[in-house]
Amino acid sequence: MVTGADRRRVARLTVPRRWGSGDLELHLVRLLDLSALGARITHREPLHAGGIGYLDLPPALGRLRLTGRVAWTRLRRVKKTVEGERRSYYASGIEFTSLTPAQQAALTEALAALQAVQTGLEPEPA
Repeated sequence: MVTGADRRRVARLTVPRRWGSGDLELHLVRLLDLSALGARITHREPLHAGGIGYLDLPPALGRLRLTGRVAWTRLRRVKKTVEGERRSYYASGIEFTSLTPAQQAALTEALAALQAVQTGLEPEPA
């Protein structure tokens, strides 16, 4: 009978905690604005300038996943909760990188949908 470590085809190494966190973490963000070159988002945890990640657009904009680089991050505001806890809110600028032609076309459609809503040609999505 084969034991635990022997069943693996290659060794699996434990990643130290200080190396395991970072730009690959999932951050919930609110999309503030969008352009053909990037986006501005707000979020609870600070992001590191230069970090690369994905920005998933909401369903109303086509559920598009775009690769981007964090261009800047700033503390937007600090709010005190009823319990007396301080909550920080950050804003970041994301610059899109390495978009495929299909992603660029889908982004163009998303921007056209936003433009239609802002000019009153289309009702805002629910």
